[in-house]
Amino acid sequence: MRWSAFLLVLALASGCAGRTGAPAPDGDFHTAVTHHLGVTRLDRAPLRVVTLGPADLDAALALGVRPVGVGLPLSDQLPSWQRRPGWHPETLRPGDDGYSVEAIAALHPDLILAGSDFYVDREYDRLSRIAPTTAFDTAPDEDQWQTTTRQVGRILGRPGAAEELVQRTEQRLRDTAAAHPQLVGKRVAVTLAHGPGTLGVVRSPRDVSVRTLGELGVRLDPGVARLPGSGFSAQLGMEGLGVVDTDLLVTSYSSPALQSGLESSPVFRNLGVVRRGSYVPCTGEPWVALREPGVLSIPYLVDAFVPRLADAAARA
Repeated sequence: MRWSAFLLVLALASGCAGRTGAPAPDGDFHTAVTHHLGVTRLDRAPLRVVTLGPADLDAALALGVRPVGVGLPLSDQLPSWQRRPGWHPETLRPGDDGYSVEAIAALHPDLILAGSDFYVDREYDRLSRIAPTTAFDTAPDEDQWQTTTRQVGRILGRPGAAEELVQRTEQRLRDTAAAHPQLVGKRVAVTLAHGPGTLGVVRSPRDVSVRTLGELGVRLDPGVARLPGSGFSAQLGMEGLGVVDTDLLVTSYSSPALQSGLESSPVFRNLGVVRRGSYVPCTGEPWVALREPGVLSIPYLVDAFVPRLADAAARA
């Protein structure tokens, strides 16, 4: 069965393909999930769900829920894999300290899904006073998409359906890895150019993008992982670009001008990974899918980005 057909069958089976709330399970509704910031309990099926994390939204949509509000950390509109006919939720953009609690409260939610929200630890107490709120199991932006999907399934009273989503998505990744054996064992640097002469580099092996690439057999370059810093990323100047001269270089850009500026730089052009064609620019929706892995974004990533990455790996 094709992936889109599977999701349609799952949503129809829930009996709520056009509803904003969670499917009503058999019998009384009582669910609970334990996470790093506490315990979230529901005593009735939610009707007004707000999702702040992208993997939470993927899971909710795949389970037939249409949230009334969604957080968009990387873009100002829903990516193609999350759009649904006739569904127009309120969209929320985070500031430096997270989402506006007042804007979320104005939506009158009865459940806030934030397991994959980078900012939830800063706002959890205030959000929990508005509605039951989920959160990460380990640390912000480190829970794998499987963890978030299962958490959403449990709190919505549909753990079996969520597990089926996980199993099918994992199989899709295994099939993709088998189809592109040149990826296995390759070292990667994942980077973002967000200012002239600087490059942000993902340095944490627990980062969600690194872990998703790991499911395809690609691993974070050890030299990148040793970069100093306390967060998931480190900053490099042009003089430090040799650190990302590894098997594969994936780079996103916050503007076309930054892309042309970096790609025209002699230092960048002379990197071995660039000269041999193992550099993969990644912008727009492919970058969003890589940075926000979930049960809906991963199939898109497999189709739109992995073939390019595999071509680059063949030259490494």
